[in-house]
Amino acid sequence: MSRSLKLYDLGPSPNNIKVRCALAYKKLPYERIAVDPANREAVVKVSGQPLTPVLLDGETVVFDSYAILRYLDANLPGTPKLYAADRATLKSIEQWELFARTDAGPGISKAFGQLREATPDPEVLKSGNDMLNRAASRIEETLATKGEWLVGGTGPSAADFTVGTMLFLGAVTDAAVKRMPAWGFFQKHMKIDRAPKTLAWVARVMEYDRLVQK
Repeated sequence: MSRSLKLYDLGPSPNNIKVRCALAYKKLPYERIAVDPANREAVVKVSGQPLTPVLLDGETVVFDSYAILRYLDANLPGTPKLYAADRATLKSIEQWELFARTDAGPGISKAFGQLREATPDPEVLKSGNDMLNRAASRIEETLATKGEWLVGGTGPSAADFTVGTMLFLGAVTDAAVKRMPAWGFFQKHMKIDRAPKTLAWVARVMEYDRLVQK
């Protein structure tokens, strides 16, 4: 019997992009329910809290993007996997997840905070962009030794989807802005410089986001 998956999704958010990419990578069909950022009533009703993404698997409700990726691997059988079976690679993936929270994420948060301001603060945006580029430098060094993906191998893992979807906001394309106009703010104010391997890697990650590719 096929699964009935629904995703309550706020399009421009990296955490939401991450889950969309993971679902596509695992070839799991789902119904996307777009969420109005000014009206979270439907999300609260289904999950008891206002944040996206929220995944419904039948009657099972899962929120928090990190929890959703683990749920997909644990409860929807098949390949490819987002997490590794061997301890060393799994530890590396988890370290990259922490990196997303502590290194890549704060710069993106600064930019999102300015998105709602009538007059964005250029110093805050510069600080956020500098943080993003420091994160990109770490990625650039890693890809130089690992190849196409953060923990090596022939395909992406949860590490790539977690970090890559954050760094995407420093590499937004014109085509992406046409699909999601809110990304135009990040295209204007956030830019990854001097990191060609990182930019190519971000493009590989984003090939799995159906909102960009549709």
